[in-house]
Amino acid sequence: MRIFRFESIDSTSDYLKNKKDIENYDLAIAEIQTKGRGRRGNNWFSSKGMALFSFALKAEKNISIEEYSKLPLVTGISVLRGIRRIEELDLKFKWTNDIYLDDKKLSGILVEKVDDFFIIGIGINVNNKELGLAEETAISLTNKTKNSYIIEDIIFTVIDEFKKYYKRFCDGEWEYILDEINSKNYLKGKAVNIASINGTAAGIVNEIAQDGRLEVEVSGIKQLFNIGEVHISRMKNETE
Repeated sequence: MRIFRFESIDSTSDYLKNKKDIENYDLAIAEIQTKGRGRRGNNWFSSKGMALFSFALKAEKNISIEEYSKLPLVTGISVLRGIRRIEELDLKFKWTNDIYLDDKKLSGILVEKVDDFFIIGIGINVNNKELGLAEETAISLTNKTKNSYIIEDIIFTVIDEFKKYYKRFCDGEWEYILDEINSKNYLKGKAVNIASINGTAAGIVNEIAQDGRLEVEVSGIKQLFNIGEVHISRMKNETE
């Protein structure tokens, strides 16, 4: 593992995406990102005290791109378990790419593919007390526990957990991983609005299905929604 550290950079993911001699598990860490982003191109607010990092993962030739669509879920449970090794908190995984604590966002994940590599970008609110415009919807570890953390300890612990879960994934143990994810499923039982190319609908979330899609009961009928196909938001009468 090669480590590239930056005080400030536009994006750790973009750095790895543009690197010509990229190697498996190359890791980029930044104190500040000026152009961090999440899914759908949304900006990720960056302040000092966050764990901001991306790493490269070489795709296995014997695993289909359809199977790799589950990679954000594998990453999610890895981030959750990694943080819990540092601090025993009641963390939840929000399909498809967020970690929640006390109904607020603690961490976000973005997985992108470049040639034979996946670039996995992760942001975790750690020591940062200022959360910008996301103050009402986000939380940091320090805000929750009043403790201070060594950020790289958290980063390396998360990557260690990822390597364990990714090995299980490659060894065909997806059901084991999925059971863990569903045991921490933030959306389960919640009323949600679903926006897709086919319009909008309201339903109740069940579980994440075997193929990684989200199972939602809409008007009494169970429907499956793909990662990236829909936008999920909580109903207004529920606390976000």
